[in-house]
Amino acid sequence: MLTPHMRPLLVFLSLLVLSCASTKSAQPAPLPTEAAPAAAAPKPPGEAALGDRTTCPVSGEVFTVKADSPKVVYDGKTYFLCCDDCVADFQKDPAKYLAKSPAP
Repeated sequence: MLTPHMRPLLVFLSLLVLSCASTKSAQPAPLPTEAAPAAAAPKPPGEAALGDRTTCPVSGEVFTVKADSPKVVYDGKTYFLCCDDCVADFQKDPAKYLAKSPAP
């Protein structure tokens, strides 16, 4: 039989058990098994196609070739450039800019 002195202790222990049963242990987030892929290396000027990253042979800027990217066909290859100003410079002296481009 419960005595009046035991009732508060019984209520406290019941609450303690209920609160412990309802808490979940915090689990750390799992570590990724693979690193995110690095951006693809730019294709050399004259070898890039739509969607590729390439380097403008005039400015040296790396950009992604889009459908509206300026381009010049020279010596059987299509060279994408970053802007119309670079097109004008490239057309004046293509050999100058291709000589400074990295070799494929």
